[in-house]
Amino acid sequence: MKKVIIFGTGGFAQIIYLYLRKDPAFSIVAFSANYRLIKEKILYDLPVVPFETIEQIYPPSEFQMFIALGYTDMNRKRAKFFKEAKDKGYSLISYIHPSTIINDEFQIGENCFIFENNVIQPFVKLEDNVIIWTGNVISHHTTIMSNCFIVSHVAIAGNTVIEPNCFIGMNATIRNSIRIARECIIGAGAVILKNTKEKEVYSSHSTTKLNITSDMLKNL
Repeated sequence: MKKVIIFGTGGFAQIIYLYLRKDPAFSIVAFSANYRLIKEKILYDLPVVPFETIEQIYPPSEFQMFIALGYTDMNRKRAKFFKEAKDKGYSLISYIHPSTIINDEFQIGENCFIFENNVIQPFVKLEDNVIIWTGNVISHHTTIMSNCFIVSHVAIAGNTVIEPNCFIGMNATIRNSIRIARECIIGAGAVILKNTKEKEVYSSHSTTKLNITSDMLKNL
């Protein structure tokens, strides 16, 4: 059983805790945050320990960590504390929900979290610090580089490369053999059919609002 400290105390960290506590492979021993941001010293009956001195109480030789931060600042904040935890000597756990389908030749780095009901085909590689929410399809020979965040119901076709620090929104579709350049935002419902350039932002058109009210639709 791995003894784990969760870095973060916000909503995302609390979700991570609720998943990990059900897995017998992990024992959550504490939360951590920067000293100035700690408002309560206890969360879920566990201590909240200042990150600045965490290794004095929970030495990295005995404990591991998970950086439970979202996609703030294009995932840079999560990447920053990932590096700082590594510099302190911690190894960082990764988690795959048991309902996710993992196929052969799968590679995964540190501090990755894969939620439920994903399908991951053969020869997929995830580098460090990748978050994949629920219900996505990641096709064969795809590489997702470090510090990316993929939301739900995303379809990524085969031989795709997603460079570091990208955000892929809900219901986005990426064609096969595409390269998404670093720090791109692919918005909800966007369809990507060609390579992108660094830091580009894509969005789909919003659904048109009709100039009627719902009580005018008699046969709905």
